[in-house]
Amino acid sequence: IPILQAAQAVAKRPLSLYASPWTSPVWMKTNGAMTGRGTLKGSPGDKYHRAWAKYFIRFLDEYAKHNLTFWAVTAGNEPTAGEIVFYPFQCLGFSPEHQRDFIAQDLGPALANSSHRHVQLIILDDQRVMLPYWAEVVSPHSSCPGPTAISQPWALVTLFSRQVLKDPVAASYISGIGIHWYLDFLAPIDLTLSITHHLFPDYFLLSTEASTGSYFWE
Repeated sequence: IPILQAAQAVAKRPLSLYASPWTSPVWMKTNGAMTGRGTLKGSPGDKYHRAWAKYFIRFLDEYAKHNLTFWAVTAGNEPTAGEIVFYPFQCLGFSPEHQRDFIAQDLGPALANSSHRHVQLIILDDQRVMLPYWAEVVSPHSSCPGPTAISQPWALVTLFSRQVLKDPVAASYISGIGIHWYLDFLAPIDLTLSITHHLFPDYFLLSTEASTGSYFWE
């Protein structure tokens, strides 16, 4: 907080801050640990998911007491990491369907019914190799390509993606898609970001994490 306040004091314009949680408290998790493979107990709409959504609001409330407000939050940092056994860093696993339902039933309504309803909500916050599949699950606004469009690269991917049920309720709470760069060598931009922008032009694409070295082992 003191670092953010110091930066804000010398900034020529207001800071645009975003927050991204890496894990929930362990009592909410299936593995009872900060690291390793684990997700929220139960299912969206239950006491664990509601409690985790309330943590987002409480976080924003507490920072606001220090005159620090946020432009955006993500639904969670690298949700696929929490599906990896023995993952060494803090993580909380979500599939795109789980994240979609958590947003529709818990996190979206919690933000919308709070004093932080202006805060933007970002999905994915993970490697771009998950696109456009992850976005396709969560958003209802794409259109299925017809037979004449099947030669387009994005159409081939979309035919697979559209098999997953989409939820307009979740999509109504979402503003953008966060991406990391560690697996970019597996995910050409034309088959990930370009397709996603073509399908979902109303959602921003934002690079939300990059470290020294663009490969995950560096």
